Amino acid sequence: MKLKIKNVTDFNLKYTLESGQSFRWNRIDDAYYGVVEGRILKICQHSGTLIIESSDDEDKGIFTAQMFHYLDLHRDLAYILNAVNVDAYIDRAIDRFRGMRLLNQEIWETVASFILSQNNNMARIRKIIRTLSERFGYKVDYDGYVDWTFPTPQILADAGPEEIYKCGTGYRAGYLYNAANDVINGRLDLNALKQLDYNDAKHELMKLEGVGEKVADCICLFSLGHLTALPIDVWIKRIFERVYLRKTAKPKEIQDFAKQYFGEYVGYAQQYLFHYAQNQPNWDDAEHLELRFKQK
Repeated sequence: MKLKIKNVTDFNLKYTLESGQSFRWNRIDDAYYGVVEGRILKICQHSGTLIIESSDDEDKGIFTAQMFHYLDLHRDLAYILNAVNVDAYIDRAIDRFRGMRLLNQEIWETVASFILSQNNNMARIRKIIRTLSERFGYKVDYDGYVDWTFPTPQILADAGPEEIYKCGTGYRAGYLYNAANDVINGRLDLNALKQLDYNDAKHELMKLEGVGEKVADCICLFSLGHLTALPIDVWIKRIFERVYLRKTAKPKEIQDFAKQYFGEYVGYAQQYLFHYAQNQPNWDDAEHLELRFKQK
């Protein structure tokens, strides 16, 4: 299947796929290859045109709808960014990375991936997910690119925590194994989870062993489309303490301030702030800190 989407506005493929919200994409020349819901996708962007190829033979209408949802193309990003663009600091972040969108990823892989992300860096997370997929997934290939599907809850439950541990998961092996069993036994209904509002979805996710507020918020934001979710990792904590609150703060204090300050689209605000700080070495120098008090 090959799909061409023309006249795409406010979308940047590079910023979207390289902003730390997904762990399965690899850039080769001018294309990105990744495994999404069991098949390889190849995506290229040429100005306002997206070319998306799939290793599966798919219904074009269904595939188009899936890609619009996955890449968040159905949202009015200009409206969202205008809503959160409340000071000169975030205005600079938005100007630098305009077009970055929040992916709507497959729920089980997102749950598993962010369980594995705890106390981990991007390179190691990617390596663990790759190892798990090679060990327990199915091989898929397209256009010379070879990868593996992410293992299902049933496969991981059958494998057991010891085998999962051998993939470099460390103490997270037990959490992942238990999450897989919770899905199989119906204690976590993934389809029902998609129908819940943000607070209820977060509550259900935090019933999983090893899933705290940060991981639950990542899943809500990067899979379930709850843009009011605010994952607070070490970077977001540092950004709000240095730029906005100017003091050491607990996660609850950051949550309360950020949601009041940025409003219902705070999830988008945090992603732009996060990616800007990751790519701007002097993000908290004196000149940057002054931007917080200036109008855009």
